[in-house]
Amino acid sequence: MTNTTDSKTETKLNLPALKKPCGELGKKSESRTLKSFDLNSVKKQDKVAEILKKDSIKQQVHKDLQAHKGLDLILMGDLTGSMSAYHAILKSKFKEICSTLFQIIPNLRIGIIFYLDHGSGDPYITKVQPLTVNIEQLQGFISGTPDGYGGDADEAVEDALYETLNMNWNAINTRSVVLFGDARPHERGLCPYQHDYFEITKSLFEKQITVNTVYCSSHVDYRSLASMHEVTIGDFSHRVSHLDHPEFFSWIANVTGGVAIGAEQINDIIDIIKAMAAKDADKMEELEKEELKLTSRPIPALKHIKERAKQLEEQKKMLKINYRKDF
Repeated sequence: MTNTTDSKTETKLNLPALKKPCGELGKKSESRTLKSFDLNSVKKQDKVAEILKKDSIKQQVHKDLQAHKGLDLILMGDLTGSMSAYHAILKSKFKEICSTLFQIIPNLRIGIIFYLDHGSGDPYITKVQPLTVNIEQLQGFISGTPDGYGGDADEAVEDALYETLNMNWNAINTRSVVLFGDARPHERGLCPYQHDYFEITKSLFEKQITVNTVYCSSHVDYRSLASMHEVTIGDFSHRVSHLDHPEFFSWIANVTGGVAIGAEQINDIIDIIKAMAAKDADKMEELEKEELKLTSRPIPALKHIKERAKQLEEQKKMLKINYRKDF
């Protein structure tokens, strides 16, 4: 039997063979793997972004605060009999003070506290005008508040200091007091309301309120008052008591970081108030220029106040005290 082959059944499909990947392409394909998702890294990046955003907001808030920051100035004065001439000059020259200070100090507010004494038949112990920008209201308060007598050598300074604690202070403004008088406060326990000037002064310092003082007497050289009772700023570790009148004015200024100066002539009080306010607003150069423009003369006490302010700033830096802290 002869074997025959059917050509139809012998037909094969000659398809091209599939080749394996080769070369770099093949290697990359074989080695390519999916990277795992690093959740911690993403969280870290989000946290950094959040911190940067918060820092940016803080910077903007700081910028806004600085733009609106000003000076809260309290004039605190003794209006007993021996101080009546100072009250009279303040009445006649107050608008002059305002004209200069509102010109050079942005966001300035002024308040007033007058004081007499207790138990002496005086019409009041303290009179308070809250901080305001209303010059007419301030002038009316000064003109409408009567003088008194004063019952003894000491006056109700402690009561006036207590009123300062409760003033309508602006949270971001620099806080400044200019205290003018010629008598010390009563000692602890001798105030009918039990106000303690030492503890009140400590609270004022903690609230970052600077007390500048003007001792109104021709018997004390204006440059020597600061050295009459020297103390480190903020040092309340040792209680003071029974200070002489000028010594009290020296102590309270020094311990709160203020300037103490004597007013040898009645008219000096106006220039000193201007200079003290400009000092605490960091505007002494502007005051000097303004005064030269208006009067062609420098403020006599300004040089001394500038020198003393520089010494105090150095002391504050050493003690890491920042009176211009952002609230």
